Order: sequence, then structure tokens, then C-alpha cells
Amino acid sequence: MKDKKALIFYFLMTIILFDFGNQIRKLSFNPYFEDLDNPIFSIIHITNTGSAWGLFEDKTVFLSLLAVFALIFLSYYVVKNLAFKDKFPLLCSVLFASGALGNLVERIKFGYVVDYIKLNFVDFAIFNCFDIFIFLSVTIYFFFVLVETIKQKKESK
Repeated sequence: MKDKKALIFYFLMTIILFDFGNQIRKLSFNPYFEDLDNPIFSIIHITNTGSAWGLFEDKTVFLSLLAVFALIFLSYYVVKNLAFKDKFPLLCSVLFASGALGNLVERIKFGYVVDYIKLNFVDFAIFNCFDIFIFLSVTIYFFFVLVETIKQKKESK
């Protein structure tokens, strides 16, 4: 184990964000928000048995197993490689784990995930809070790697 503090942070924040995502999903069923319709976004509810953009539709078992393996691998990576000082990779790990866990629990509980955020200013897939966590984790990690690569190239000159 590289850093006990990082591991505690990872698991604690993953559970907190998972709960936050569940609260947002429950709040989206509030009639006040269901009637919300503006130029930016709407709250609607659809069931999604696949992944993003309808990929792997009706492959709930496959997607659930993929999430389980991703969570196991990510947890192992955090345990073996990350220290509390590794802020961006640790943050990305927490965001990704929360999103994967949230969608996994919904797939197991309902057989689908509930997507409810529709962007009105662009033709885009309807998504949920857990999808946002996963997207943010990948985006932040991409920029972290990009910045680190640029920094290393400047230092090597």
C-alpha cells in the first residue's frame, strides 16, 4: 500500500459522491424539476439499458461486469500507486469510481440506468449525474497528462 491517507480519501469521497449522485437522481423526479424546460436544459426521464449513445443496448450483464472490473482495477491502482499528494489522479479516480458505481448500482437494481438531463441548445444524448462524473474524470485526467507531458518536454530542453 502506497498511502493509507489516499486510500481512505478515495473510498470515503467515492461513497460521498455516489450518495450525492443518488440524491440528484431522486431530486430529478420532483415534479417542480420535471416541468423545468428552458433554453439550456430540461429534466426528462428515460431508461437506458446500454451505455453512452445507445452502445451495447440490452447488454446489462456485460456493462455491469465491465463496471465491476473497472472498479476493482481502479481500486488496486489507487492502493498501489497513488499518494495523497497526487491530487489530480486521485480526484479523477474518485470521480470515475463514483460514476461507475452509481451506474452499476442502477443497472443491478433496475436493469437499466435512469438518464434525465437533456441539453436543449445542442442535439446530444440524454445523460445522468454519474455520466457527468465519468466524463469529468476522463477530461481532467487527459488535461493532467497533457500538462505533465508539456512540462516534462520543457524540462528536458
